[in-house]
Amino acid sequence: MKIGIGQFSYHRYFGEITRWEADPGFRWTVADFIQRAGSLGSDAISLQTHYLNPKDLKVVKDECRVFNLIWIIEWGHPDGLQMGTSPEAAADLKRWLHLTSALGGKLVRIVAGYSTYRGREPVPTQMVRLIPLLREMCQEAADLGIVLALENHADFTPLELVELIGQVGAPNLRATFDMGNCVRLDADLIESTRCITPITEIVHLKDLWLLENSRGDPNASWPSAPLGRGMLDVPGVLRVLHEQGFDGYLLIEMAHMYSTWPDEDKAVTESVLWLKKTLENQGSSLLRH
Repeated sequence: MKIGIGQFSYHRYFGEITRWEADPGFRWTVADFIQRAGSLGSDAISLQTHYLNPKDLKVVKDECRVFNLIWIIEWGHPDGLQMGTSPEAAADLKRWLHLTSALGGKLVRIVAGYSTYRGREPVPTQMVRLIPLLREMCQEAADLGIVLALENHADFTPLELVELIGQVGAPNLRATFDMGNCVRLDADLIESTRCITPITEIVHLKDLWLLENSRGDPNASWPSAPLGRGMLDVPGVLRVLHEQGFDGYLLIEMAHMYSTWPDEDKAVTESVLWLKKTLENQGSSLLRH
Protein backbone atom coordinates (compact mmCIF):
# COMPACT_ATOMS: atom_id res chain seq x y z
CA MET A 1 0.00 0.00 0.00
CA LYS A 2 1.30 3.43 -0.96
CA ILE A 3 0.76 6.36 1.40
CA GLY A 4 -0.31 9.65 -0.13
CA ILE A 5 -1.89 13.01 0.62
CA GLY A 6 -4.86 14.48 -1.18
CA GLN A 7 -4.66 18.12 -2.19
CA PHE A 8 -8.23 18.53 -0.97
CA SER A 9 -6.87 18.28 2.59
CA TYR A 10 -5.53 21.79 1.98
CA HIS A 11 -8.57 23.17 0.16
CA ARG A 12 -8.61 26.35 2.26
CA TYR A 13 -5.04 27.06 1.18
CA PHE A 14 -6.26 27.01 -2.43
CA GLY A 15 -9.17 29.37 -1.81
CA GLU A 16 -12.08 26.99 -1.19
CA ILE A 17 -13.72 28.01 2.07
CA THR A 18 -16.81 26.06 3.15
CA ARG A 19 -19.55 27.55 5.30
CA TRP A 20 -18.00 25.91 8.37
CA GLU A 21 -14.56 27.44 7.85
CA ALA A 22 -12.63 30.70 8.03
CA ASP A 23 -10.15 31.93 5.44
CA PRO A 24 -6.61 31.09 6.62
CA GLY A 25 -5.38 34.40 5.19
CA PHE A 26 -2.79 32.98 2.81
CA ARG A 27 -2.60 30.80 -0.29
CA TRP A 28 -0.38 27.97 -1.47
CA THR A 29 0.86 27.24 -4.94
CA VAL A 30 0.77 23.72 -6.36
CA ALA A 31 4.54 23.57 -5.82
CA ASP A 32 4.04 24.45 -2.12
CA PHE A 33 1.71 21.48 -1.71
CA ILE A 34 4.03 19.07 -3.51
CA GLN A 35 7.00 20.19 -1.44
CA ARG A 36 5.03 19.75 1.79
CA ALA A 37 3.90 16.26 0.81
CA GLY A 38 7.47 15.38 -0.12
CA SER A 39 8.79 16.65 3.20
CA LEU A 40 6.36 14.32 5.01
CA GLY A 41 7.72 11.27 3.23
CA SER A 42 4.68 10.56 1.08
CA ASP A 43 4.74 8.09 -1.77
CA ALA A 44 2.04 9.87 -3.77
CA ILE A 45 -0.17 12.92 -4.05
CA SER A 46 -3.52 13.60 -5.65
CA LEU A 47 -4.26 16.89 -7.36
CA GLN A 48 -7.69 18.43 -7.83
CA THR A 49 -8.32 19.81 -11.30
CA HIS A 50 -10.60 22.33 -9.57
CA TYR A 51 -7.44 23.99 -8.20
CA LEU A 52 -5.22 23.48 -11.26
CA ASN A 53 -4.54 25.32 -14.46
CA PRO A 54 -3.32 23.14 -17.34
CA LYS A 55 0.00 25.01 -17.21
CA ASP A 56 0.46 23.74 -13.63
CA LEU A 57 0.90 20.19 -14.90
CA LYS A 58 4.45 20.82 -16.05
CA VAL A 59 5.23 22.12 -12.55
CA VAL A 60 3.60 19.01 -11.13
CA LYS A 61 5.73 16.67 -13.20
CA ASP A 62 8.98 18.50 -12.44
CA GLU A 63 8.36 18.95 -8.70
CA CYS A 64 7.17 15.37 -8.19
CA ARG A 65 10.33 14.10 -9.86
CA VAL A 66 12.39 15.98 -7.26
CA PHE A 67 10.58 14.23 -4.38
CA ASN A 68 10.06 10.90 -6.15
CA LEU A 69 6.29 11.31 -5.80
CA ILE A 70 3.64 9.57 -7.87
CA TRP A 71 0.95 12.03 -8.95
CA ILE A 72 -2.73 11.27 -9.45
CA ILE A 73 -5.26 13.61 -11.04
CA GLU A 74 -8.63 13.97 -9.31
CA TRP A 75 -11.31 15.29 -11.64
CA GLY A 76 -14.85 16.34 -10.87
CA HIS A 77 -15.01 18.46 -7.74
CA PRO A 78 -17.67 19.23 -6.72
CA ASP A 79 -20.31 17.39 -8.77
CA GLY A 80 -18.50 15.62 -11.59
CA LEU A 81 -20.59 14.33 -14.46
CA GLN A 82 -23.74 15.71 -12.78
CA MET A 83 -25.22 12.22 -12.93
CA GLY A 84 -24.93 12.16 -16.70
CA THR A 85 -26.88 15.35 -17.36
CA SER A 86 -24.02 17.64 -18.43
CA PRO A 87 -22.34 17.34 -21.86
CA GLU A 88 -20.05 20.18 -20.78
CA ALA A 89 -18.78 18.15 -17.81
CA ALA A 90 -18.13 15.14 -20.05
CA ALA A 91 -16.18 17.33 -22.47
CA ASP A 92 -14.14 18.77 -19.59
CA LEU A 93 -13.26 15.27 -18.36
CA LYS A 94 -12.07 14.30 -21.83
CA ARG A 95 -9.93 17.45 -21.96
CA TRP A 96 -8.26 16.56 -18.66
CA LEU A 97 -7.69 12.98 -19.78
CA HIS A 98 -5.71 14.25 -22.74
CA LEU A 99 -3.78 16.77 -20.60
CA THR A 100 -2.94 14.05 -18.09
CA SER A 101 -1.85 11.61 -20.78
CA ALA A 102 0.39 14.20 -22.45
CA LEU A 103 2.50 14.37 -19.28
CA GLY A 104 2.52 10.63 -18.65
CA GLY A 105 -0.27 10.34 -16.08
CA LYS A 106 -1.94 6.92 -15.84
CA LEU A 107 -4.61 7.25 -13.13
CA VAL A 108 -7.53 9.70 -12.83
CA ARG A 109 -10.11 9.78 -10.04
CA ILE A 110 -13.55 10.78 -11.31
CA VAL A 111 -16.97 11.38 -9.75
CA ALA A 112 -20.45 10.94 -11.13
CA GLY A 113 -22.17 13.48 -8.90
CA TYR A 114 -22.38 14.63 -5.31
CA SER A 115 -24.57 14.30 -2.23
CA THR A 116 -26.81 17.11 -3.53
CA TYR A 117 -27.99 14.67 -6.25
CA ARG A 118 -28.88 11.98 -3.72
CA GLY A 119 -32.63 11.43 -3.66
CA ARG A 120 -33.48 13.60 -6.65
CA GLU A 121 -34.18 10.48 -8.69
CA PRO A 122 -34.20 6.75 -8.01
CA VAL A 123 -30.69 5.32 -7.99
CA PRO A 124 -31.46 2.87 -10.84
CA THR A 125 -32.57 5.78 -13.04
CA GLN A 126 -29.27 7.58 -12.40
CA MET A 127 -27.29 4.42 -13.11
CA VAL A 128 -29.06 3.74 -16.41
CA ARG A 129 -28.21 7.25 -17.61
CA LEU A 130 -24.59 7.03 -16.45
CA ILE A 131 -23.69 3.60 -17.84
CA PRO A 132 -23.31 4.57 -21.54
CA LEU A 133 -21.54 7.81 -20.61
CA LEU A 134 -19.07 6.01 -18.36
CA ARG A 135 -18.42 3.46 -21.10
CA GLU A 136 -17.63 6.32 -23.45
CA MET A 137 -15.28 7.92 -20.91
CA CYS A 138 -13.59 4.57 -20.28
CA GLN A 139 -12.96 4.06 -23.98
CA GLU A 140 -11.46 7.54 -24.24
CA ALA A 141 -9.24 6.80 -21.24
CA ALA A 142 -8.27 3.34 -22.51
CA ASP A 143 -7.08 4.82 -25.79
CA LEU A 144 -4.75 7.03 -23.71
CA GLY A 145 -3.58 4.24 -21.40
CA ILE A 146 -5.42 5.70 -18.38
CA VAL A 147 -7.27 3.92 -15.57
CA LEU A 148 -10.33 5.71 -14.17
CA ALA A 149 -11.22 5.36 -10.49
CA LEU A 150 -14.85 6.30 -9.80
CA GLU A 151 -15.51 7.58 -6.27
CA ASN A 152 -18.46 7.06 -3.97
CA HIS A 153 -18.93 10.82 -3.68
CA ALA A 154 -21.93 10.65 -1.32
CA ASP A 155 -23.95 10.16 -4.51
CA PHE A 156 -23.80 6.35 -4.32
CA THR A 157 -23.14 4.01 -1.43
CA PRO A 158 -20.09 1.77 -1.91
CA LEU A 159 -22.34 -1.21 -2.68
CA GLU A 160 -24.22 0.81 -5.30
CA LEU A 161 -20.91 1.92 -6.77
CA VAL A 162 -19.80 -1.72 -7.07
CA GLU A 163 -23.01 -2.47 -8.95
CA LEU A 164 -22.56 0.53 -11.26
CA ILE A 165 -18.95 -0.31 -12.10
CA GLY A 166 -19.95 -3.90 -12.75
CA GLN A 167 -22.68 -2.82 -15.15
CA VAL A 168 -20.31 -0.53 -17.04
CA GLY A 169 -18.06 -3.53 -17.52
CA ALA A 170 -14.94 -1.65 -18.60
CA PRO A 171 -11.61 -3.21 -17.54
CA ASN A 172 -10.07 0.21 -16.90
CA LEU A 173 -12.87 1.40 -14.59
CA ARG A 174 -11.95 0.91 -10.95
CA ALA A 175 -13.13 2.46 -7.67
CA THR A 176 -12.04 5.19 -5.31
CA PHE A 177 -13.37 4.26 -1.88
CA ASP A 178 -14.01 7.27 0.35
CA MET A 179 -14.54 6.30 3.98
CA GLY A 180 -16.21 9.55 4.97
CA ASN A 181 -18.69 9.52 2.11
CA CYS A 182 -19.58 5.94 3.01
CA VAL A 183 -20.53 7.01 6.53
CA ARG A 184 -22.37 10.12 5.32
CA LEU A 185 -24.83 7.81 3.55
CA ASP A 186 -25.13 5.61 6.66
CA ALA A 187 -23.53 2.59 4.99
CA ASP A 188 -21.69 0.09 7.18
CA LEU A 189 -18.01 1.01 6.96
CA ILE A 190 -16.40 -2.41 7.41
CA GLU A 191 -18.88 -4.32 5.26
CA SER A 192 -18.56 -1.66 2.56
CA THR A 193 -14.77 -2.00 2.68
CA ARG A 194 -15.01 -5.77 2.21
CA CYS A 195 -17.35 -5.36 -0.72
CA ILE A 196 -15.48 -2.66 -2.63
CA THR A 197 -11.82 -3.55 -1.99
CA PRO A 198 -11.49 -6.03 -4.89
CA ILE A 199 -12.16 -3.27 -7.43
CA THR A 200 -10.50 -0.40 -5.55
CA GLU A 201 -7.49 1.53 -6.83
CA ILE A 202 -7.56 4.47 -4.38
CA VAL A 203 -8.78 4.81 -0.79
CA HIS A 204 -9.56 8.23 0.65
CA LEU A 205 -8.63 7.71 4.28
CA LYS A 206 -10.70 9.95 6.52
CA ASP A 207 -11.49 10.02 10.20
CA LEU A 208 -14.59 11.95 11.21
CA TRP A 209 -15.98 13.49 14.35
CA LEU A 210 -19.60 12.42 14.12
CA LEU A 211 -22.24 15.01 15.04
CA GLU A 212 -25.62 13.65 16.09
CA ASN A 213 -27.47 16.45 14.29
CA SER A 214 -25.80 15.49 11.00
CA ARG A 215 -26.83 11.83 10.94
CA GLY A 216 -29.14 11.11 8.03
CA ASP A 217 -28.14 14.26 6.16
CA PRO A 218 -25.11 13.86 3.85
CA ASN A 219 -25.11 17.62 3.18
CA ALA A 220 -24.72 18.53 6.85
CA SER A 221 -21.45 19.05 8.73
CA TRP A 222 -19.17 15.98 8.82
CA PRO A 223 -15.94 17.38 10.28
CA SER A 224 -12.58 15.67 10.01
CA ALA A 225 -10.14 14.60 12.68
CA PRO A 226 -6.57 13.32 12.37
CA LEU A 227 -6.46 9.60 11.60
CA GLY A 228 -6.95 7.60 14.78
CA ARG A 229 -8.40 10.55 16.70
CA GLY A 230 -11.93 10.52 15.32
CA MET A 231 -14.84 8.09 15.57
CA LEU A 232 -14.36 5.88 12.51
CA ASP A 233 -12.81 2.41 12.63
CA VAL A 234 -9.80 3.29 10.52
CA PRO A 235 -7.71 0.36 11.85
CA GLY A 236 -10.55 -1.99 10.92
CA VAL A 237 -10.61 -0.62 7.38
CA LEU A 238 -6.84 -1.05 7.08
CA ARG A 239 -7.09 -4.65 8.32
CA VAL A 240 -9.68 -5.50 5.69
CA LEU A 241 -7.60 -3.87 2.97
CA HIS A 242 -4.53 -5.82 4.08
CA GLU A 243 -6.41 -9.13 4.31
CA GLN A 244 -7.73 -8.68 0.78
CA GLY A 245 -4.32 -7.86 -0.65
CA PHE A 246 -4.97 -4.21 -1.48
CA ASP A 247 -1.82 -2.69 -2.97
CA GLY A 248 -3.13 0.66 -4.21
CA TYR A 249 -3.06 4.18 -2.84
CA LEU A 250 -4.03 5.29 0.66
CA LEU A 251 -4.66 9.02 0.28
CA ILE A 252 -5.14 11.02 3.47
CA GLU A 253 -7.98 13.47 2.92
CA MET A 254 -9.38 16.09 5.27
CA ALA A 255 -12.67 17.92 4.85
CA HIS A 256 -13.42 20.85 7.16
CA MET A 257 -11.79 20.25 10.53
CA TYR A 258 -13.51 19.66 13.86
CA SER A 259 -12.87 22.51 16.29
CA THR A 260 -10.41 20.47 18.38
CA TRP A 261 -8.06 20.31 15.37
CA PRO A 262 -8.31 23.65 13.52
CA ASP A 263 -4.95 23.31 11.73
CA GLU A 264 -5.25 20.93 8.77
CA ASP A 265 -1.49 20.84 8.17
CA LYS A 266 -0.86 19.62 11.73
CA ALA A 267 -3.69 17.11 11.28
CA VAL A 268 -2.19 15.82 8.03
CA THR A 269 1.27 15.56 9.61
CA GLU A 270 -0.13 13.64 12.58
CA SER A 271 -2.12 11.41 10.22
CA VAL A 272 0.92 10.48 8.11
CA LEU A 273 2.85 9.45 11.22
CA TRP A 274 -0.12 7.52 12.63
CA LEU A 275 -0.69 5.70 9.34
CA LYS A 276 2.94 4.67 8.93
CA LYS A 277 3.09 3.38 12.51
CA THR A 278 -0.25 1.57 12.22
CA LEU A 279 0.74 -0.17 8.99
CA GLU A 280 4.07 -1.22 10.49
CA ASN A 281 2.37 -2.62 13.62
CA GLN A 282 -0.33 -4.28 11.55
CA GLY A 283 2.23 -5.97 9.36
CA SER A 284 4.17 -7.23 12.36
CA SER A 285 0.97 -8.56 13.93
CA LEU A 286 -0.01 -10.42 10.78
CA LEU A 287 3.46 -11.92 10.48
CA ARG A 288 3.23 -13.22 14.08
CA HIS A 289 0.03 -15.03 13.19
